[in-house]
Amino acid sequence: MNNYFFQLSQMMQRYTVGQRIIIATLLIGMGSAMVSLVMWANRPEYVVLFADMDPSVASKMVGDLQGSKVEYKLDNGGRTLLIPKENVSEWRLRFTELGYVGDMISGYEIFDNNDIGMTSFKQKLNMRRALEGELTRTINQFPGVLNSRVHLALPEGKLFQEEKGGKASIVLFLTPGTYLDRGQVKGITALIANAVDGIEPDAVVVVNSDGNLLSDNQGEQAVMGAAGNQWDLKIAVESTIQAKVQDILDGVLGFQNSFAKVAVDLNFEQIERTTEAYDPENVVVLSEERQTETSLGADSAEYSKENVLTNYELNKTTEHYIAPSGEIQRLSVAVLVNGRYIKTVDEDGNETKEYVSRSSKELSQITALVKSAVGFKEARGDLVQVENIQFDKSAVEEDLVYFEKVESKAIWAGIINKGILFASILVAFFFVKSLLKNVGSGEGDNMMALLPNMPSVALPAGYQQQAPGKIMAPVEQEIDEDIFIKKLSPEARAKIKAKDKMTTSVVEHAKNSPESAAKLVRSWISQPGR
Repeated sequence: MNNYFFQLSQMMQRYTVGQRIIIATLLIGMGSAMVSLVMWANRPEYVVLFADMDPSVASKMVGDLQGSKVEYKLDNGGRTLLIPKENVSEWRLRFTELGYVGDMISGYEIFDNNDIGMTSFKQKLNMRRALEGELTRTINQFPGVLNSRVHLALPEGKLFQEEKGGKASIVLFLTPGTYLDRGQVKGITALIANAVDGIEPDAVVVVNSDGNLLSDNQGEQAVMGAAGNQWDLKIAVESTIQAKVQDILDGVLGFQNSFAKVAVDLNFEQIERTTEAYDPENVVVLSEERQTETSLGADSAEYSKENVLTNYELNKTTEHYIAPSGEIQRLSVAVLVNGRYIKTVDEDGNETKEYVSRSSKELSQITALVKSAVGFKEARGDLVQVENIQFDKSAVEEDLVYFEKVESKAIWAGIINKGILFASILVAFFFVKSLLKNVGSGEGDNMMALLPNMPSVALPAGYQQQAPGKIMAPVEQEIDEDIFIKKLSPEARAKIKAKDKMTTSVVEHAKNSPESAAKLVRSWISQPGR
Protein backbone atom coordinates (compact mmCIF):
# COMPACT_ATOMS: atom_id res chain seq x y z
CA MET A 1 0.00 0.00 0.00
CA ASN A 2 2.84 2.41 0.85
CA ASN A 3 4.54 1.54 -2.45
CA TYR A 4 1.30 2.32 -4.27
CA PHE A 5 0.99 5.76 -2.68
CA PHE A 6 4.70 6.40 -3.32
CA GLN A 7 4.25 5.58 -7.02
CA LEU A 8 1.16 7.73 -7.14
CA SER A 9 2.99 10.68 -5.58
CA GLN A 10 5.94 10.23 -7.95
CA MET A 11 3.54 10.20 -10.89
CA MET A 12 1.72 13.32 -9.75
CA GLN A 13 5.01 15.21 -9.37
CA ARG A 14 5.53 14.90 -13.13
CA TYR A 15 2.43 17.00 -13.86
CA THR A 16 1.89 20.70 -13.56
CA VAL A 17 -0.52 22.24 -11.09
CA GLY A 18 -3.16 22.63 -13.77
CA GLN A 19 -2.84 19.01 -14.81
CA ARG A 20 -3.07 17.87 -11.20
CA ILE A 21 -6.31 19.83 -10.79
CA ILE A 22 -7.75 18.23 -13.94
CA ILE A 23 -6.78 14.71 -12.80
CA ALA A 24 -8.17 15.27 -9.29
CA THR A 25 -11.39 16.67 -10.73
CA LEU A 26 -11.82 13.67 -13.03
CA LEU A 27 -11.11 11.19 -10.24
CA ILE A 28 -13.55 12.89 -7.87
CA GLY A 29 -16.18 13.05 -10.63
CA MET A 30 -15.79 9.38 -11.48
CA GLY A 31 -15.90 8.39 -7.85
CA SER A 32 -19.03 10.47 -7.28
CA ALA A 33 -20.65 8.98 -10.37
CA MET A 34 -19.90 5.45 -9.20
CA VAL A 35 -21.28 6.14 -5.73
CA SER A 36 -24.39 7.72 -7.25
CA LEU A 37 -24.90 4.74 -9.54
CA VAL A 38 -24.51 2.28 -6.69
CA MET A 39 -26.97 4.21 -4.53
CA TRP A 40 -29.40 4.56 -7.44
CA ALA A 41 -29.25 0.85 -8.31
CA ASN A 42 -29.66 -0.21 -4.67
CA ARG A 43 -32.27 2.35 -3.70
CA PRO A 44 -35.27 0.72 -1.93
CA GLU A 45 -38.59 0.33 -3.72
CA TYR A 46 -41.29 2.00 -1.64
CA VAL A 47 -44.82 0.58 -1.55
CA VAL A 48 -47.94 1.65 0.32
CA LEU A 49 -48.16 0.24 3.84
CA PHE A 50 -51.46 1.89 4.82
CA ALA A 51 -53.59 4.56 3.15
CA ASP A 52 -56.32 6.95 4.31
CA MET A 53 -55.12 6.78 7.90
CA ASP A 54 -56.12 8.97 10.79
CA PRO A 55 -53.30 11.45 11.59
CA SER A 56 -53.11 10.26 15.19
CA VAL A 57 -52.61 6.66 14.09
CA ALA A 58 -50.11 7.71 11.41
CA SER A 59 -47.99 9.60 13.96
CA LYS A 60 -47.77 6.49 16.15
CA MET A 61 -46.71 4.36 13.20
CA VAL A 62 -44.04 6.88 12.19
CA GLY A 63 -42.72 6.92 15.74
CA ASP A 64 -42.34 3.14 15.76
CA LEU A 65 -40.59 3.20 12.37
CA GLN A 66 -38.17 5.88 13.53
CA GLY A 67 -37.42 3.90 16.68
CA SER A 68 -36.57 0.84 14.56
CA LYS A 69 -34.58 2.94 12.03
CA VAL A 70 -36.79 1.92 9.12
CA GLU A 71 -36.95 4.32 6.18
CA TYR A 72 -40.40 5.65 5.28
CA LYS A 73 -42.19 8.23 3.17
CA LEU A 74 -45.42 10.14 3.77
CA ASP A 75 -47.86 11.04 1.02
CA ASN A 76 -51.36 12.43 0.63
CA GLY A 77 -50.89 14.96 3.40
CA GLY A 78 -49.55 12.42 5.87
CA ARG A 79 -52.47 10.00 5.41
CA THR A 80 -50.54 7.50 3.26
CA LEU A 81 -47.45 5.73 4.62
CA LEU A 82 -44.88 4.09 2.32
CA ILE A 83 -41.96 1.86 3.39
CA PRO A 84 -39.46 -0.37 1.52
CA LYS A 85 -41.06 -3.36 -0.14
CA GLU A 86 -39.09 -5.96 1.82
CA ASN A 87 -40.42 -4.61 5.14
CA VAL A 88 -44.13 -4.36 4.25
CA SER A 89 -45.34 -7.77 5.43
CA GLU A 90 -43.49 -7.60 8.75
CA TRP A 91 -44.75 -4.13 9.69
CA ARG A 92 -48.31 -4.81 8.58
CA LEU A 93 -48.46 -7.74 10.98
CA ARG A 94 -46.76 -5.73 13.71
CA PHE A 95 -49.11 -2.74 13.40
CA THR A 96 -52.10 -5.08 13.24
CA GLU A 97 -50.97 -6.73 16.46
CA LEU A 98 -50.57 -3.33 18.10
CA GLY A 99 -54.11 -2.37 17.08
CA TYR A 100 -53.11 0.50 14.79
CA VAL A 101 -55.11 -0.79 11.81
CA GLY A 102 -58.44 0.97 11.51
CA ASP A 103 -59.89 2.60 14.59
CA MET A 104 -58.56 1.87 18.04
CA ILE A 105 -61.38 -0.49 18.99
CA SER A 106 -61.87 -1.28 22.67
CA GLY A 107 -63.75 -4.35 23.80
CA TYR A 108 -64.10 -5.95 27.20
CA GLU A 109 -60.64 -4.65 28.13
CA ILE A 110 -62.46 -1.46 29.15
CA PHE A 111 -63.13 -3.18 32.46
CA ASP A 112 -59.46 -4.03 33.05
CA ASN A 113 -58.86 -0.73 34.83
CA ASN A 114 -62.06 0.00 36.71
CA ASP A 115 -62.19 3.06 38.90
CA ILE A 116 -63.32 2.59 42.45
CA GLY A 117 -66.68 4.24 43.03
CA MET A 118 -67.85 4.06 39.41
CA THR A 119 -71.48 5.06 39.01
CA SER A 120 -74.10 2.70 37.60
CA PHE A 121 -74.58 4.96 34.59
CA LYS A 122 -70.89 4.71 33.68
CA GLN A 123 -70.95 0.95 34.17
CA LYS A 124 -73.89 0.60 31.77
CA LEU A 125 -72.20 2.92 29.30
CA ASN A 126 -68.96 0.91 29.42
CA MET A 127 -70.91 -2.31 28.98
CA ARG A 128 -72.55 -0.99 25.84
CA ARG A 129 -69.20 0.29 24.53
CA ALA A 130 -67.63 -3.12 25.19
CA LEU A 131 -70.43 -4.91 23.31
CA GLU A 132 -70.14 -2.54 20.37
CA GLY A 133 -66.36 -2.95 20.25
CA GLU A 134 -66.46 -6.76 20.38
CA LEU A 135 -69.12 -6.93 17.66
CA THR A 136 -67.15 -4.50 15.49
CA ARG A 137 -64.04 -6.66 15.82
CA THR A 138 -66.00 -9.75 14.78
CA ILE A 139 -67.67 -8.11 11.77
CA ASN A 140 -64.32 -6.68 10.59
CA GLN A 141 -63.05 -10.24 10.16
CA PHE A 142 -65.66 -11.00 7.49
CA PRO A 143 -64.30 -11.16 3.91
CA GLY A 144 -64.86 -7.95 1.99
CA VAL A 145 -65.37 -5.79 5.10
CA LEU A 146 -62.69 -3.15 5.61
CA ASN A 147 -64.24 -1.56 8.68
CA SER A 148 -67.58 -1.28 10.45
CA ARG A 149 -69.41 0.61 13.14
CA VAL A 150 -72.00 -0.90 15.50
CA HIS A 151 -74.53 1.22 17.42
CA LEU A 152 -76.71 -0.38 20.08
CA ALA A 153 -79.85 1.17 21.56
CA LEU A 154 -80.61 -0.72 24.76
CA PRO A 155 -83.67 0.57 26.70
CA GLU A 156 -83.56 0.86 30.46
CA GLY A 157 -85.99 -1.42 32.27
CA LYS A 158 -88.43 0.44 34.51
CA LEU A 159 -90.73 -0.84 37.22
CA PHE A 160 -94.37 -1.45 36.24
CA GLN A 161 -93.56 -0.83 32.58
CA GLU A 162 -93.72 -3.26 29.73
CA GLU A 163 -90.23 -4.30 28.70
CA LYS A 164 -89.22 -3.04 25.27
CA GLY A 165 -86.74 -4.69 22.95
CA GLY A 166 -83.50 -3.05 21.88
CA LYS A 167 -82.36 -1.97 18.43
CA ALA A 168 -79.08 -2.07 16.55
CA SER A 169 -77.63 -0.20 13.58
CA ILE A 170 -74.58 -1.37 11.62
CA VAL A 171 -72.56 0.58 9.06
CA LEU A 172 -70.33 -1.50 6.76
CA PHE A 173 -67.30 -0.09 4.90
CA LEU A 174 -66.76 -2.65 2.15
CA THR A 175 -63.80 -3.24 -0.15
CA PRO A 176 -64.35 -1.42 -3.47
CA GLY A 177 -66.11 -3.74 -5.89
CA THR A 178 -67.39 -6.06 -3.12
CA TYR A 179 -71.10 -6.68 -2.53
CA LEU A 180 -72.83 -8.72 0.16
CA ASP A 181 -75.65 -11.03 -0.81
CA ARG A 182 -78.87 -11.46 1.14
CA GLY A 183 -77.56 -14.46 3.06
CA GLN A 184 -74.50 -12.62 4.34
CA VAL A 185 -76.61 -9.67 5.52
CA LYS A 186 -78.96 -12.05 7.31
CA GLY A 187 -75.96 -13.66 8.95
CA ILE A 188 -74.81 -10.29 10.34
CA THR A 189 -78.29 -9.51 11.70
CA ALA A 190 -78.48 -12.97 13.29
CA LEU A 191 -75.05 -12.40 14.87
CA ILE A 192 -76.19 -9.15 16.49
CA ALA A 193 -79.52 -10.63 17.63
CA ASN A 194 -77.87 -13.62 19.29
CA ALA A 195 -75.02 -11.63 20.85
CA VAL A 196 -77.13 -8.92 22.51
CA ASP A 197 -79.98 -9.82 24.82
CA GLY A 198 -83.29 -8.17 23.94
CA ILE A 199 -82.63 -7.51 20.24
CA GLU A 200 -84.55 -9.38 17.56
CA PRO A 201 -83.28 -9.87 13.99
CA ASP A 202 -86.07 -7.62 12.70
CA ALA A 203 -84.73 -4.78 14.87
CA VAL A 204 -81.27 -4.79 13.24
CA VAL A 205 -80.61 -2.37 10.38
CA VAL A 206 -77.56 -2.81 8.13
CA VAL A 207 -76.42 -0.07 5.73
CA ASN A 208 -73.28 0.42 3.65
CA SER A 209 -70.94 3.41 3.59
CA ASP A 210 -73.06 5.02 0.83
CA GLY A 211 -76.16 4.94 3.03
CA ASN A 212 -77.92 2.20 1.06
CA LEU A 213 -80.07 -0.18 3.10
CA LEU A 214 -78.84 -3.77 2.93
CA SER A 215 -81.23 -5.46 5.38
CA ASP A 216 -84.99 -6.01 4.93
CA ASN A 217 -87.22 -4.17 7.35
CA GLN A 218 -90.54 -5.44 8.68
CA GLY A 219 -92.65 -3.43 6.24
CA GLU A 220 -90.95 -4.93 3.21
CA GLN A 221 -91.23 -8.42 4.61
CA ALA A 222 -94.95 -7.96 5.25
CA VAL A 223 -95.55 -6.78 1.68
CA MET A 224 -93.25 -9.22 -0.13
CA GLY A 225 -93.96 -12.29 1.95
CA ALA A 226 -92.00 -15.19 0.47
CA ALA A 227 -91.17 -13.33 -2.76
CA GLY A 228 -87.66 -12.61 -1.53
CA ASN A 229 -86.93 -16.26 -0.93
CA GLN A 230 -88.41 -17.19 -4.32
CA TRP A 231 -86.16 -14.71 -6.10
CA ASP A 232 -83.10 -16.04 -4.24
CA LEU A 233 -84.05 -19.59 -5.24
CA LYS A 234 -84.44 -18.58 -8.89
CA ILE A 235 -80.98 -16.91 -8.89
CA ALA A 236 -79.41 -19.90 -7.17
CA VAL A 237 -80.87 -22.39 -9.68
CA GLU A 238 -79.78 -20.30 -12.67
CA SER A 239 -76.27 -19.84 -11.28
CA THR A 240 -75.86 -23.58 -10.65
CA ILE A 241 -76.96 -24.57 -14.15
CA GLN A 242 -74.90 -21.80 -15.75
CA ALA A 243 -71.76 -22.97 -13.91
CA LYS A 244 -72.26 -26.50 -15.25
CA VAL A 245 -72.62 -25.26 -18.82
CA GLN A 246 -69.63 -22.93 -18.57
CA ASP A 247 -67.39 -25.70 -17.20
CA ILE A 248 -68.18 -27.90 -20.19
CA LEU A 249 -67.64 -25.07 -22.68
CA ASP A 250 -64.31 -24.06 -21.15
CA GLY A 251 -63.10 -27.63 -21.30
CA VAL A 252 -64.04 -27.99 -24.98
CA LEU A 253 -63.38 -24.51 -26.40
CA GLY A 254 -60.83 -23.09 -23.98
CA PHE A 255 -60.98 -20.23 -21.51
CA GLN A 256 -62.84 -17.04 -22.57
CA ASN A 257 -63.97 -18.57 -25.86
CA SER A 258 -67.61 -19.01 -24.83
CA PHE A 259 -70.32 -17.28 -22.85
CA ALA A 260 -73.49 -18.86 -21.42
CA LYS A 261 -76.62 -17.47 -19.77
CA VAL A 262 -79.47 -19.45 -18.24
CA ALA A 263 -83.06 -18.41 -17.48
CA VAL A 264 -85.50 -20.63 -15.61
CA ASP A 265 -89.22 -20.36 -14.86
CA LEU A 266 -90.04 -21.91 -11.50
CA ASN A 267 -93.45 -22.98 -10.33
CA PHE A 268 -94.07 -21.59 -6.84
CA GLU A 269 -97.76 -22.61 -6.69
CA GLN A 270 -98.62 -24.74 -3.68
CA ILE A 271 -101.34 -27.27 -4.55
CA GLU A 272 -102.91 -29.36 -1.80
CA ARG A 273 -105.46 -32.00 -2.86
CA THR A 274 -107.41 -34.66 -0.93
CA THR A 275 -108.98 -37.54 -2.91
CA GLU A 276 -111.38 -40.26 -1.65
CA ALA A 277 -111.95 -43.30 -3.91
CA TYR A 278 -114.62 -45.98 -3.28
CA ASP A 279 -114.52 -49.57 -4.59
CA PRO A 280 -118.07 -51.04 -4.92
CA GLU A 281 -116.73 -54.45 -5.76
CA ASN A 282 -115.04 -54.80 -2.43
CA VAL A 283 -117.59 -54.52 0.39
CA VAL A 284 -116.71 -54.77 4.04
CA VAL A 285 -119.19 -55.71 6.84
CA LEU A 286 -119.01 -53.12 9.56
CA SER A 287 -121.68 -54.52 11.96
CA GLU A 288 -124.48 -57.11 12.08
CA GLU A 289 -127.52 -57.23 14.46
CA ARG A 290 -129.85 -60.31 14.84
CA GLN A 291 -133.25 -60.40 16.67
CA THR A 292 -135.08 -63.76 17.22
CA GLU A 293 -138.70 -64.08 18.54
CA THR A 294 -140.44 -67.39 19.57
CA SER A 295 -144.21 -67.71 20.27
CA LEU A 296 -146.98 -70.45 20.72
CA GLY A 297 -150.00 -70.37 18.52
CA ALA A 298 -153.63 -71.32 19.31
CA ASP A 299 -153.04 -74.76 18.04
CA SER A 300 -150.21 -75.05 20.51
CA ALA A 301 -147.79 -74.73 17.63
CA GLU A 302 -144.52 -72.93 18.21
CA TYR A 303 -143.60 -70.06 15.88
CA SER A 304 -140.18 -68.29 15.58
CA LYS A 305 -139.14 -65.01 13.83
CA GLU A 306 -135.62 -63.65 13.23
CA ASN A 307 -134.61 -60.08 12.11
CA VAL A 308 -131.05 -59.48 10.87
CA LEU A 309 -129.65 -55.93 10.41
CA THR A 310 -126.26 -55.80 8.62
CA ASN A 311 -124.24 -52.57 8.02
CA TYR A 312 -121.86 -52.58 5.05
CA GLU A 313 -118.98 -50.15 4.25
CA LEU A 314 -117.50 -49.64 0.82
CA ASN A 315 -113.72 -49.86 0.43
CA LYS A 316 -112.44 -46.22 0.48
CA THR A 317 -108.98 -44.85 -0.39
CA THR A 318 -108.10 -41.33 0.87
CA GLU A 319 -105.15 -39.51 -0.81
CA HIS A 320 -103.68 -36.20 0.42
CA TYR A 321 -101.35 -34.61 -2.18
CA ILE A 322 -99.20 -31.46 -1.87
CA ALA A 323 -97.42 -30.33 -5.06
CA PRO A 324 -93.73 -29.43 -4.61
CA SER A 325 -92.87 -25.72 -4.84
CA GLY A 326 -90.03 -24.39 -6.95
CA GLU A 327 -90.20 -26.97 -9.72
CA ILE A 328 -88.71 -25.96 -13.07
CA GLN A 329 -91.46 -25.20 -15.56
CA ARG A 330 -89.29 -24.04 -18.44
CA LEU A 331 -85.57 -23.76 -19.09
CA SER A 332 -83.82 -21.47 -21.58
CA VAL A 333 -80.06 -21.52 -22.32
CA ALA A 334 -78.24 -19.07 -24.60
CA VAL A 335 -74.65 -19.86 -25.59
CA LEU A 336 -72.25 -17.69 -27.57
CA VAL A 337 -69.25 -19.48 -29.05
CA ASN A 338 -66.14 -17.84 -30.44
CA GLY A 339 -64.40 -19.20 -33.53
CA ARG A 340 -60.79 -20.26 -33.81
CA TYR A 341 -57.72 -18.35 -34.99
CA ILE A 342 -55.28 -19.92 -37.45
CA LYS A 343 -51.76 -18.52 -37.86
CA THR A 344 -50.75 -17.78 -41.43
CA VAL A 345 -47.45 -16.56 -42.88
CA ASP A 346 -47.45 -14.37 -45.99
CA GLU A 347 -44.78 -14.13 -48.67
CA ASP A 348 -42.80 -11.53 -46.68
CA GLY A 349 -42.65 -13.81 -43.66
CA ASN A 350 -45.12 -11.77 -41.58
CA GLU A 351 -47.22 -13.87 -39.24
CA THR A 352 -50.94 -13.05 -39.01
CA LYS A 353 -53.98 -14.62 -37.36
CA GLU A 354 -57.00 -15.50 -39.48
CA TYR A 355 -60.43 -15.98 -37.90
CA VAL A 356 -62.32 -19.17 -38.83
CA SER A 357 -65.95 -19.75 -37.81
CA ARG A 358 -67.19 -22.93 -36.18
CA SER A 359 -68.74 -25.51 -38.46
CA SER A 360 -72.35 -26.66 -38.23
CA LYS A 361 -71.19 -30.04 -36.97
CA GLU A 362 -69.26 -28.44 -34.09
CA LEU A 363 -72.26 -26.29 -33.14
CA SER A 364 -74.49 -29.37 -33.13
CA GLN A 365 -72.08 -31.25 -30.88
CA ILE A 366 -71.89 -28.29 -28.47
CA THR A 367 -75.71 -28.07 -28.42
CA ALA A 368 -75.99 -31.77 -27.55
CA LEU A 369 -73.48 -31.38 -24.72
CA VAL A 370 -75.34 -28.40 -23.28
CA LYS A 371 -78.69 -30.21 -23.44
CA SER A 372 -77.24 -33.17 -21.56
CA ALA A 373 -75.74 -30.92 -18.91
CA VAL A 374 -78.93 -28.95 -18.14
CA GLY A 375 -81.36 -31.90 -18.29
CA PHE A 376 -83.18 -30.74 -21.41
CA LYS A 377 -86.87 -31.74 -21.69
CA GLU A 378 -88.65 -30.93 -24.92
CA ALA A 379 -92.05 -31.71 -23.42
CA ARG A 380 -91.93 -28.72 -21.06
CA GLY A 381 -90.77 -26.33 -23.78
CA ASP A 382 -87.05 -26.07 -22.95
CA LEU A 383 -84.88 -24.10 -25.36
CA VAL A 384 -81.12 -24.28 -26.01
CA GLN A 385 -79.67 -21.82 -28.52
CA VAL A 386 -75.99 -21.96 -29.58
CA GLU A 387 -74.59 -19.27 -31.91
CA ASN A 388 -71.13 -18.67 -33.31
CA ILE A 389 -70.11 -14.97 -33.07
CA GLN A 390 -66.61 -13.53 -33.23
CA PHE A 391 -65.64 -12.04 -29.86
CA ASP A 392 -64.18 -8.55 -29.68
CA LYS A 393 -60.92 -8.99 -27.76
CA SER A 394 -59.27 -5.75 -28.81
CA ALA A 395 -59.42 -4.30 -25.28
CA VAL A 396 -57.89 -7.46 -23.81
CA GLU A 397 -55.11 -7.49 -26.41
CA GLU A 398 -54.37 -3.81 -25.77
CA ASP A 399 -54.09 -4.53 -22.05
CA LEU A 400 -51.75 -7.46 -22.74
CA VAL A 401 -49.56 -5.30 -24.98
CA TYR A 402 -49.47 -2.56 -22.37
CA PHE A 403 -48.46 -4.90 -19.56
CA GLU A 404 -45.83 -6.55 -21.78
CA LYS A 405 -44.33 -3.13 -22.51
CA VAL A 406 -44.31 -2.22 -18.82
CA GLU A 407 -42.69 -5.53 -17.89
CA SER A 408 -40.14 -5.17 -20.70
CA LYS A 409 -39.28 -1.63 -19.59
CA ALA A 410 -38.78 -2.81 -16.02
CA ILE A 411 -36.49 -5.64 -17.16
CA TRP A 412 -34.44 -3.38 -19.43
CA ALA A 413 -34.21 -0.70 -16.74
CA GLY A 414 -32.65 -3.23 -14.38
CA ILE A 415 -30.25 -4.45 -17.08
CA ILE A 416 -29.22 -0.89 -18.01
CA ASN A 417 -28.69 0.05 -14.37
CA LYS A 418 -26.39 -2.88 -13.77
CA GLY A 419 -24.68 -2.37 -17.14
CA ILE A 420 -23.88 1.27 -16.42
CA LEU A 421 -22.57 0.37 -12.99
CA PHE A 422 -20.38 -2.40 -14.44
CA ALA A 423 -19.08 -0.15 -17.25
CA SER A 424 -18.23 2.61 -14.76
CA ILE A 425 -16.25 0.16 -12.64
CA LEU A 426 -14.37 -1.06 -15.73
CA VAL A 427 -13.55 2.49 -16.84
CA ALA A 428 -12.27 3.40 -13.39
CA PHE A 429 -10.24 0.19 -13.20
CA PHE A 430 -8.53 0.69 -16.58
CA PHE A 431 -7.94 4.36 -15.84
CA VAL A 432 -6.08 3.63 -12.59
CA LYS A 433 -4.26 0.73 -14.24
CA SER A 434 -3.11 3.02 -17.05
CA LEU A 435 -1.79 5.59 -14.60
CA LEU A 436 0.16 2.97 -12.65
CA LYS A 437 1.51 1.47 -15.87
CA ASN A 438 2.81 4.85 -16.97
CA VAL A 439 4.73 5.28 -13.71
CA GLY A 440 6.23 1.79 -13.88
CA SER A 441 7.24 2.01 -17.55
CA GLY A 442 8.65 5.53 -17.28
CA GLU A 443 6.92 6.60 -20.48
CA GLY A 444 4.81 9.12 -18.59
CA ASP A 445 1.61 8.97 -20.69
CA ASN A 446 -0.49 11.77 -19.31
CA MET A 447 -4.11 12.79 -19.36
CA MET A 448 -3.71 14.19 -22.86
CA ALA A 449 -3.32 10.61 -24.12
CA LEU A 450 -6.40 9.37 -22.24
CA LEU A 451 -8.43 12.39 -23.29
CA PRO A 452 -7.31 13.17 -26.88
CA ASN A 453 -10.22 15.55 -27.50
CA MET A 454 -9.25 17.74 -24.56
CA PRO A 455 -8.50 21.34 -25.61
CA SER A 456 -4.85 22.35 -25.57
CA VAL A 457 -3.52 24.18 -22.53
CA ALA A 458 -0.98 26.96 -22.75
CA LEU A 459 2.34 25.71 -21.39
CA PRO A 460 4.00 27.69 -18.64
CA ALA A 461 7.45 29.16 -19.08
CA GLY A 462 10.23 26.60 -18.92
CA TYR A 463 8.10 23.69 -20.29
CA GLN A 464 7.90 22.13 -23.67
CA GLN A 465 5.53 19.69 -25.38
CA GLN A 466 7.06 16.34 -26.26
CA ALA A 467 5.77 13.82 -28.74
CA PRO A 468 2.01 13.34 -28.93
CA GLY A 469 0.67 11.27 -26.07
CA LYS A 470 3.71 11.99 -23.84
CA ILE A 471 3.94 14.03 -20.66
CA MET A 472 4.88 17.68 -20.64
CA ALA A 473 8.31 17.81 -18.96
CA PRO A 474 10.23 20.92 -17.90
CA VAL A 475 13.21 21.88 -20.10
CA GLU A 476 16.52 21.09 -18.36
CA GLN A 477 18.87 24.17 -18.58
CA GLU A 478 22.59 23.40 -18.09
CA ILE A 479 24.52 25.65 -15.63
CA ASP A 480 28.26 26.36 -15.93
CA GLU A 481 30.41 24.75 -13.17
CA ASP A 482 32.32 27.95 -12.45
CA ILE A 483 29.08 29.87 -11.94
CA PHE A 484 27.79 27.10 -9.65
CA ILE A 485 31.07 26.98 -7.62
CA LYS A 486 31.15 30.77 -7.25
CA LYS A 487 27.71 30.60 -5.63
CA LEU A 488 29.09 28.25 -2.91
CA SER A 489 30.72 29.37 0.30
CA PRO A 490 34.55 29.33 0.63
CA GLU A 491 34.40 26.39 3.04
CA ALA A 492 32.27 24.35 0.63
CA ARG A 493 34.61 25.19 -2.26
CA ALA A 494 37.63 24.01 -0.16
CA LYS A 495 35.87 20.67 0.63
CA ILE A 496 35.08 20.12 -3.04
CA LYS A 497 38.68 20.81 -4.09
CA ALA A 498 40.07 18.46 -1.38
CA LYS A 499 37.64 15.74 -2.46
CA ASP A 500 38.64 16.17 -6.08
CA LYS A 501 42.34 15.84 -5.21
CA MET A 502 41.73 12.71 -3.15
CA THR A 503 39.62 11.15 -5.92
CA THR A 504 42.30 11.96 -8.49
CA SER A 505 45.07 10.40 -6.40
CA VAL A 506 43.04 7.22 -5.78
CA VAL A 507 42.27 6.85 -9.47
CA GLU A 508 45.91 7.33 -10.40
CA HIS A 509 47.02 4.73 -7.77
CA ALA A 510 44.47 2.21 -9.13
CA LYS A 511 45.75 2.78 -12.64
CA ASN A 512 49.39 2.41 -11.63
CA SER A 513 48.95 -0.55 -9.19
CA PRO A 514 45.75 -2.39 -10.07
CA GLU A 515 46.73 -5.57 -8.19
CA SER A 516 47.30 -3.80 -4.89
CA ALA A 517 44.03 -1.89 -5.35
CA ALA A 518 42.16 -5.15 -5.94
CA LYS A 519 43.68 -6.76 -2.82
CA LEU A 520 42.66 -3.72 -0.78
CA VAL A 521 39.03 -4.00 -2.02
CA ARG A 522 38.92 -7.77 -1.32
CA SER A 523 40.16 -7.20 2.21
CA TRP A 524 37.41 -4.63 2.79
CA ILE A 525 34.75 -7.04 1.55
CA SER A 526 36.04 -9.95 3.66
CA GLN A 527 36.11 -7.94 6.89
CA PRO A 528 32.78 -8.28 8.80
CA GLY A 529 30.88 -5.16 9.71
CA ARG A 530 32.35 -3.15 6.85
